[in-house]
Amino acid sequence: MEYDFNILYYINMYKTWWKTIVKLMAIAMFFTAIFSLLMPVKYVSTVTIISASSGSGSSSASIGKLLGLSGLGGGGDFSNEIIIAILNSNRMARDIQSFLEVNKKKKFSYAITTSEMKAGLAINVKGNDPLFTEKVANFIIQNLDKINSELNLSPAKPMVKVLDSAIYGERESRQTSRKMLIAGLAAFLLMSLYIFFSDYLKKLKQTV
Repeated sequence: MEYDFNILYYINMYKTWWKTIVKLMAIAMFFTAIFSLLMPVKYVSTVTIISASSGSGSSSASIGKLLGLSGLGGGGDFSNEIIIAILNSNRMARDIQSFLEVNKKKKFSYAITTSEMKAGLAINVKGNDPLFTEKVANFIIQNLDKINSELNLSPAKPMVKVLDSAIYGERESRQTSRKMLIAGLAAFLLMSLYIFFSDYLKKLKQTV
């Protein structure tokens, strides 16, 4: 079956369906806004650290082999690699959980992310309590040195130097407008696919 593309034909299709499209887009954006506003508020505390010097290239290479991290000892900054490995470890998760239990905050939910920068890291703690995002972020730094002392991963003591300590958590943006825009565009695209596909099936049946 030959299927000729006619731009005016499809423009007329949109003219026919535009009310339905607008309604669906409005519904999608409305429910997205409601869902976004009902989501629990998240707070973020950030601690910025500078990686301490870890000695000569030979010692950095041996530490890299010990940890199984690629690219260590090759002239790059391996301290960030070690720190990220510790942050993502089960040991760190257990220590944070013990810290929360001592402070009677077992239900505190959190997530740790990092942003690399030259010679250092920004460690972000996101959670549902602004006070404990601050406390957990600062605890992490103390625990990094504790783990380093126990395992002797880096000869530098302390392992990191704090440039900016974590402060009371700042409320994270819900980005409601952005989510609504995405929902509206998704509804428009899905409706367009439905219109074109249903029209194609209609033409296909007419040729049978």
